[in-house]
Amino acid sequence: MTSERKIWEATLLLYHKHDARALAVAEDEAAMAEDDEREHFAVVWRWIARSVAELLRSKLRDGEYIN
Repeated sequence: MTSERKIWEATLLLYHKHDARALAVAEDEAAMAEDDEREHFAVVWRWIARSVAELLRSKLRDGEYIN
């Protein structure tokens, strides 16, 4: 299983547990990891935060289409 797939699985679990607040939760976790100098965990939480933001995004970007 790829890292990207694991990130999306974590993203979906976080979203199902926290709904729209999932982004704030992921950002808080990343900040705590940075404060504790756990850079690897901070990177993973930032990746999850970006994935949550993408999941919650409601507007199409320029040139983006829906199938």
